[in-house]
Amino acid sequence: MRLARIAAGVTIFTAAVTCFAASDAPPKLAGPSRHYTLKLNSLFTPQAPVSGVFLKVRIDGGPALRLLLDSGAEYIVLDKRAASSSGRAGGSTMELVGLGTSSKVARRVSPGTVEIGDLVLRDCAIAAVDTPLIEGIDGVVPLSLFAGFLVRLDVPGKTLDLDPYPPDPPVQDVRYSPARADDRLLFLQAIVNESHSGYVLLDTGAAYNAVAPAAAEAWKSYPLLSPRVSLRGGAGVADGFLLPAGVRFRFGSLVLSADPAVVVDFSEIARRLPFEVAGVLGYSALRRSIVTVDYRDAMVRITGK
Repeated sequence: MRLARIAAGVTIFTAAVTCFAASDAPPKLAGPSRHYTLKLNSLFTPQAPVSGVFLKVRIDGGPALRLLLDSGAEYIVLDKRAASSSGRAGGSTMELVGLGTSSKVARRVSPGTVEIGDLVLRDCAIAAVDTPLIEGIDGVVPLSLFAGFLVRLDVPGKTLDLDPYPPDPPVQDVRYSPARADDRLLFLQAIVNESHSGYVLLDTGAAYNAVAPAAAEAWKSYPLLSPRVSLRGGAGVADGFLLPAGVRFRFGSLVLSADPAVVVDFSEIARRLPFEVAGVLGYSALRRSIVTVDYRDAMVRITGK
């Protein structure tokens, strides 16, 4: 059975894991392979002033949907209402495995044609859940939907620029960091607070950053002193601890503040991966950055603006 992943909307955290029995073909570009600029919109929720960015998306000519841009997702995920309004019903079931030990059933519905501005992609994989996702959105759209392009996500500028790949990979560009790709997700090797190394999931759909318990040993008393928070989402509910300010992720010479960060249980996700997951690099750490993602060569560049 192939391991795949999608994001289930969570108050603080959006990554989840699911199992599919068959592989999926990549979406097909309906128009010419050229430069596209897509407009992003800020997502405001009661939990955070700005907790992410979303795209306005139409599926098979249906109504405009507000879909959270999520590099921690593998498939388009719609809530029940959005799936129905886009002509998606029924479908085979799959299990969403999120944080902790909880899980929930979702439906894999028929692929669709996605329109975002003048960009049209066909045969895009879609899943549907019966529970609401994050407040203010109709679902999530994975950043990897655009893996056929070199992706430049300008978070403060609120634009997503897509360009055809150059013929040669950026092997001489030291600003790029190699990523470990697992299906459509990208993990960057990082050191947490100069004390613990592991892989960190690039997850623009997570409002907060996250740290695994093993990487939080520098805060030995956090279970006693840190406030407990409830992480609610399509895959269920799990508890975490909000860490004090001062959490940092280092990627080579690049150091990013990871505040606010939550300690969460990665055991269900980590046991399905052949490497250690030390945390999640979420939207709050990237909100002032330009993120360039080369899915073809599994390379990521993060720069300030």
